Amino acid sequence: MFLTPDWLFSILKVIVYILLVLLFANLIFYTALSLIGMRKPKRNYSIVDDRKKFLFVIPAHNEEFVIRDTLKSLTELNYQKKLYRIALIADNCNDKTAEIGREYPGVLVFENHSKPNEPRGKPHAIAKFLENNSWQEYDYISFIDADNIVHPDYLREMNSQVCSDPDLTVIQGYLGIKNLATSITASGYAAVYFITNRAVQYGKHLLGWNAAIGGTGFILGVPYLKTHGWNPRSYTEDFELQVELSNQGKKSTWNHFAKVYDEKPNSFLASHNQRTRWAQGHWFVAITTTSKQVKQILKSKSIVDFMNRVETLFYSYSMIRPVIYCLILILSCIDGRLLFYLPNLFSLAIYWGIIEILNFLLVPFVYITQEGKRYFNKQRNFFRKILLYMRLIIGFVWNSLTYLLAQLIGFSTWFFPQNKWRKTSHSATFEKE
Repeated sequence: MFLTPDWLFSILKVIVYILLVLLFANLIFYTALSLIGMRKPKRNYSIVDDRKKFLFVIPAHNEEFVIRDTLKSLTELNYQKKLYRIALIADNCNDKTAEIGREYPGVLVFENHSKPNEPRGKPHAIAKFLENNSWQEYDYISFIDADNIVHPDYLREMNSQVCSDPDLTVIQGYLGIKNLATSITASGYAAVYFITNRAVQYGKHLLGWNAAIGGTGFILGVPYLKTHGWNPRSYTEDFELQVELSNQGKKSTWNHFAKVYDEKPNSFLASHNQRTRWAQGHWFVAITTTSKQVKQILKSKSIVDFMNRVETLFYSYSMIRPVIYCLILILSCIDGRLLFYLPNLFSLAIYWGIIEILNFLLVPFVYITQEGKRYFNKQRNFFRKILLYMRLIIGFVWNSLTYLLAQLIGFSTWFFPQNKWRKTSHSATFEKE
C-alpha cells in the first residue's frame, strides 16, 4: 500500500471530501426532484380550437423500414390539415426514404447530399434544411425522429398549451417507447423513460423550471429561430438549446399529454454507441458553457429564474458520478488510506440507505406502474404483470450500470470532433393506444 507524506495526504483527503460533497449534492438534488413528480399529472391549460401553424421537421438517414409509419401517424393527427405541414429531410440516403416520402401528398421532401468534407449527422442535416426560408411562415417547428410514432392529439395538446402561455419558446412532449419488450436493453430504456418523464420532467414543470429537451417530440418557436438561428456544435443539439434557453432567460416547459413514441436499441453495442454519443455531446456542452452558466446565475432576476439556471448547471453535470468514482479510485492508488472513503461513494454514508431505497425501490415502482399502465393492462393475468415489472426493473438496473461506462468514455473524449454521426438502425412497429 502506497503512503504519501502527511501534508500531501491532507490535501488528497480534502479533494476526496469535495468530490463526495459534489456527488451527494447531485444525488440529493435529483432525489428530491423525483419526489415532487409523485403528484398525478394534470393539464394546466384548457383545450382550445386549432390556431397555431406547425411544421414537422424529420431528419432521416436510410429509414425506409420505419418512415412510412411515422408519416402515416403525422398525416392522421386530430388537427386541421391546413395548419400543419411535414418536411422530410432525406439525409445522404441511398435507400427508398425519399421515394416513400413522396408517396404522401403535401409532404415536402428535402434531399441533402453532403460533400466529403462536410460534417454529417442529424444536427447538420437540420441546419442545411433551415438555410431555406420555407419554415418562416409557421409559428412553431416540431422536431421528430424518423422512427417516431406521434399520438393523434399531439398538436392539439401543444396548440392549447402555447395558446395558454404565449411566452413559451419550447415545449418538450412526452417521450414513450415503441419496443418495450423486444430486449432487456429496450426494456431498460422504457423504465428509464417512465421514471424520467415524471421524476425529472414533470417535477420541473410543477416548479416552473425549464424542461430537459430530449432531441425529439419538442416544438420550438419560429421567432426564436429567426433571431438566434440553428448553430449546433455537438452531437446533442437539444442540450445546447436547453442551456441557451436557460442562459437567455427564455421559457420552456413539459407537456405530459403530447406523446411521441420512440424506438430504442435492442443490443448492448448499439445502445452503448448511442449513449456514448450522447455523453460526448453532453460533456462538451457542459464543459464549454460552465463559465457562462455561472455568470448568468449571478444575473438572475427572480427566485424561479435563479433556481432554473442552477438546475440547468446541475443537469449539465448529471453524468459526474462515474467520473468521481474513478477519481477517488485513482487517488486511492496514490495513497491507500483513502480507500477508507470508498463506502461513501454514493453519498454521505448516513443518508445512503434512505436515498437508494427511494431511487431503486419506491420511485421506480410508482412511476413504472403508473406510466406503464397501458402495457400492464395488456397482460393476461397478475403473474404476467409481475414478470413484466421484474423485466423492467432488471432492465432499469442494467441500463443504469452500463450507462456509467458510456458516461466515462464521453467525459474522456468530449473534445473529439463531433461531426461523424453513427446511425442507430430502426425497424420496430408500434400498436397505438
